Amino acid sequence: YADITPVRTNKNKVSAFVSIMRGCNNMCSYCIVPFTRGRERSRKVSSILNEIDELSKQGYKEVVLLGQNVNSYNDLSTTPEYSTVKHAKGFKSIVKVPEGGVRFAELLDKVSNVNSEMRIRFTSPHPKDFPEDVLNLIRDRKNICNALHMPVQSGSNSVLESMRRGYTNESYLELIKNSKKIIPDVTI
Repeated sequence: YADITPVRTNKNKVSAFVSIMRGCNNMCSYCIVPFTRGRERSRKVSSILNEIDELSKQGYKEVVLLGQNVNSYNDLSTTPEYSTVKHAKGFKSIVKVPEGGVRFAELLDKVSNVNSEMRIRFTSPHPKDFPEDVLNLIRDRKNICNALHMPVQSGSNSVLESMRRGYTNESYLELIKNSKKIIPDVTI
């Protein structure tokens, strides 16, 4: 896995898609992903940065970071500079999240510094992994697109609990409100 370059590019040399992680640790009651794709495995920061630098040199204008839960990224092979496990207010993880490692906010920071003219997007996130440091970084970096894909599973708290999503309807709506407060021109 570590030696495979999981990059998908468009022939138009505008957008490239870079997988930064595989698998899922969320264990939602209805989902087969953790059993078919396995537990979360994040690629090394250095490998991702080297690929993005190469794509920049090839003239690509945009990189889309990909993962089943892209913002759950956690490179445990590297010592983080400022990262700890944080969830959005009112959200929790159903499974134990490993401490340490380089988390998504730190990776996004490093990726956005590879080429300040290259647009950075990411998908598919989990709402629990939008702590304020991720939102602040999106606000502060002009090359990180201020469009958030926010999956909506249900508006019913009892359904969300049965699904093992780790949040309530109210905490989800609070996350949307907080995102709009921190990033006033955000598209959701």
